[in-house]
Amino acid sequence: MRIYVELEGCKLLGSGAEGSVYLSPEGYVLKSFKNKKAADKEAFILNCAKSSRFFPNVILQISTLIVREYVGGENLYEYLSANGLSYKVSTEIIDFVEDLKILKFKRLNVRNAHIFINKKEELMVIDPRKSFSKSTPYPKDIIKIFLKLHLFDKFLEDLTQYKPDLLTYWIDSYKYTARFNKVSRYG
Repeated sequence: MRIYVELEGCKLLGSGAEGSVYLSPEGYVLKSFKNKKAADKEAFILNCAKSSRFFPNVILQISTLIVREYVGGENLYEYLSANGLSYKVSTEIIDFVEDLKILKFKRLNVRNAHIFINKKEELMVIDPRKSFSKSTPYPKDIIKIFLKLHLFDKFLEDLTQYKPDLLTYWIDSYKYTARFNKVSRYG
């Protein structure tokens, strides 16, 4: 069976190795994959995460096409570069990583390009990949952003105020990131 989707009026948001992403006039994302297996994997992960406020909901999947909620805002690095790190954004990041653990994701690292912060300082994630198959126990890309922007100490202050019981985890995250990525604290 062939499916044809009218893209007139849709805005191309981007293209990559797996397919293309469009924004419909109604405000939904149409993600067209090059193969059904990739579409099935992403839909499966998003459906597993539907109880989480940090992931967009899948509206519909037909073969290689996923229709999902739109995620707006700036990627994490751009947002933090322009606005700094507020207490609210720190708590969003902390809650997001804890949510990944609750969802039993093996991969707790998410690329910067897939983490968005909106004007209300709410965090959302797109394009989850290998969440249950690849093991990365720490959010190393978030740590790298904090280090690059000299925000890690501010984050730790917010963490200590919000959920001090997680301090060891985030220090271990820093050590893991530094060991595998040759980064240093504000060096």
